[in-house]
Amino acid sequence: LGPLLDIVLIESDEIGTVGVGEATIPTIRTFHRFLEIDERDFMRATQATFKLGIAFENWARRGDRYIHSFGRVGQSIWMGDFQHMWLRARAEGTGGALGDYCFELTAAEAGKFATGPDAKINYAYHLDASRYAVFLRQFSEARGVTRVEGKIGQVHQHPETGFIEA
Repeated sequence: LGPLLDIVLIESDEIGTVGVGEATIPTIRTFHRFLEIDERDFMRATQATFKLGIAFENWARRGDRYIHSFGRVGQSIWMGDFQHMWLRARAEGTGGALGDYCFELTAAEAGKFATGPDAKINYAYHLDASRYAVFLRQFSEARGVTRVEGKIGQVHQHPETGFIEA
């Protein structure tokens, strides 16, 4: 939108950003593709790591472990959706655990990962939120966003529309 809009970032070094590890979901990759962010540059700048899902430890009771993977479970066919085929196979004693049919879950449990132009794996990142804020600021400024050091004291909104007036 740079050529269409004048964008101003008002930010205060005094306030800063929260310096925590941040877990993302796969849609962040769509956001990055839209902005044409280079994955290698992003990962270096934010000290990001790849993740294939979210692990829930001791979720229901002590010792429980569940991984919500970012992948599709099974493959549906013209005869019906995967879960119907899987339930039938389980009833007949031939189907494996549901997670056995998810590539991302299997890879996560095995501690394996690979990416590249032809990879069909769905993933996200774990990153340093403060570094990501700096990366996005530098990325945006290089594309014409103006940064102003300061704090917003007051915002005036139109009483009917809610649009910002000043």
